[in-house]
Amino acid sequence: MGGDTVTNLLRRTSFIVSDVEATASFYQRIFGWARFYDHETPVDRRFPPCAPDQTIGKIIILKVDDPFIGMIGFMEYQGFTPQNRIRADRKTLGIGDAILIVESRNIQDVHCKARDLGANIVTEPVEWTVKDHSGQGVIRLSSFSFFDLNGIYVEVNTRLSD
Repeated sequence: MGGDTVTNLLRRTSFIVSDVEATASFYQRIFGWARFYDHETPVDRRFPPCAPDQTIGKIIILKVDDPFIGMIGFMEYQGFTPQNRIRADRKTLGIGDAILIVESRNIQDVHCKARDLGANIVTEPVEWTVKDHSGQGVIRLSSFSFFDLNGIYVEVNTRLSD
């Protein structure tokens, strides 16, 4: 790959949820993210392949710091419930599950907000290390994890200085 032209840009991750307003509010209150998009629209059954054509979808997209890649979307279908719902009280992940990773500057505050808003805390804040991108060094982290009200797994971390 060369040059300055980006040909494939990951824009955001989106999740199908049971209550889009409650979900968006949950993330806004924990992380302080702002609404970028908030509309109802008829859906095309192919994108994503879930609900029948013309089902009304309520879509809320929240933005973080970067206006292109720092976004997350949530969609609720009105009058249609997807068949394969995940449980909000689950404890583990499986093949195909998403991991939402959020870097925070104040992990203790975020942890308290997540707990107070009813997140299913999996791991309390702990310090640990991972290899850096080169595989030669390490990155020190403080992290905690939880399942949100829809069963979406979230890992929150902050980098620690040496």
